[in-house]
Amino acid sequence: MIFTWTMIIIVGAIGLIIAGVNIYGLANGGGKSCIAGLIASLVVAALICGGLAWWLYNTEGGKRAIKDTQSNISGGIERTVTVYDFDGDVLQQYTGKFDVSYDSERIKFDDEKGKRHVIYYTTGTVIIDEN
Repeated sequence: MIFTWTMIIIVGAIGLIIAGVNIYGLANGGGKSCIAGLIASLVVAALICGGLAWWLYNTEGGKRAIKDTQSNISGGIERTVTVYDFDGDVLQQYTGKFDVSYDSERIKFDDEKGKRHVIYYTTGTVIIDEN
């Protein structure tokens, strides 16, 4: 998601720079070539931004990227983390607004009270539900 927003900002900045150069050229007597360059740069920037917007709103990867960004900005998503032992009994359950990170060995999150929780997969099964 960060990559997408970075690309939008870069493309927008390049488009503005090209448009500024063309406007400067037009103001100094550049004529029709500056107008054509200005229109072309705006069209290219609009197409690239449109393509990125299409990706964000019409693909599952884009939708996940939006949810990740919303989670990062708002301090997490309301979730319930339930840890089960190997027999299926509930060992612990955590509910609150937090982000969860994971790797091949463990799940890690900080609860709303600021306490860090690290759950290793060897303890059983962990299910994370969005509320």
